[in-house]
Amino acid sequence: MKTQMKSLADELRKSIGTGEVIPSNKDPVVGAKGKKVDATKDDPVSGKGKKASDIISRIREFDCSDQKHLLHPRLDARTVALLGRLKLASGLDMNRVIAFSIVYLFERHPEIKSFIKESLENFE
Repeated sequence: MKTQMKSLADELRKSIGTGEVIPSNKDPVVGAKGKKVDATKDDPVSGKGKKASDIISRIREFDCSDQKHLLHPRLDARTVALLGRLKLASGLDMNRVIAFSIVYLFERHPEIKSFIKESLENFE
């Protein structure tokens, strides 16, 4: 059993180093042989018409190469652990996920931008 764990860790390190992700049996989106599995059963996001694989592909396509500002968000341990597992499962960088999430939040809720604009106008 110990040799299996070591070989799995070595395999993960190797796949992360090359940027290639090796799917596992525990991945809800991709099966062990690379076949797509129906993720609509337990996926809470699919109730709104989105599948996890669609969102993951949108995060991968999100271009954050020209962004130069650096933030240090404070996250709870549970969120950091979840982001770490997401990185292992999909190869997505935590910074890319956080940047995408913030842009997505402002796109989905333009009232936040309106609130900021109104608050700044009232401030002056």
